[in-house]
Amino acid sequence: MKWTYRIRERNKVALALGAVFLIIVLANWWVSFSMQQVSTQFRSVYQDRLVPALDIAAMQERYYQNLMLLEEHMQAQTEELELQLHVSFNHNLKEVDSLLAKYETTYLTQKEAADLEQLKSAVTKLTQLQLRAMELSHARDKAAAANMYKTEVVPAFNQMLLPLHALSQLQQEVGHELYASAERQLSSLKTLSYLVIALAVILALLVGSLLQTSRKIKNIKPQNFHLN
Repeated sequence: MKWTYRIRERNKVALALGAVFLIIVLANWWVSFSMQQVSTQFRSVYQDRLVPALDIAAMQERYYQNLMLLEEHMQAQTEELELQLHVSFNHNLKEVDSLLAKYETTYLTQKEAADLEQLKSAVTKLTQLQLRAMELSHARDKAAAANMYKTEVVPAFNQMLLPLHALSQLQQEVGHELYASAERQLSSLKTLSYLVIALAVILALLVGSLLQTSRKIKNIKPQNFHLN
């Protein structure tokens, strides 16, 4: 009876051992899955937040440059200088178009997509007004160009800055949310790692118990029964 009892005890230990091992395997799978999520979130912070924030800053710089180029164009006295300013103006427009196309390929929230459409519409209007003022300036109608600059170009420029600044602010807000989410994931991974260590200790204790049980079973001596 003692022998069968010990066999049952060994089976119980083996079952517990298998259960703990299964939990460790599942925990390791969850750690690997969570690490991939954290990696994706940090990559998104860089690719979809940090880089676009720099691109938005570059776009804003080009818009200010074109505003200054238009002012210089209205003050230019030679066609050669006007041509140089116009070439620089068009170069900035191409760079802005390239940056906008690049920005559109990143992950955009619903609010960002809406602000981007407003920005593109405002940029189109601003560019048309700037080119029209430049044409007036080139035609030597400097007074009309200056009046258009003051009454139409500058208000359109200020209107364009609203969605541009909104997009810049969203980069910071969404980036902070992604970073906070990654921090929470890392915290849970830390807790899970402690759990895996604890399970590993339990597994080691169960293995030791199983080995000890096996040795006791081997040491059991068969009993001789005498029949009368």
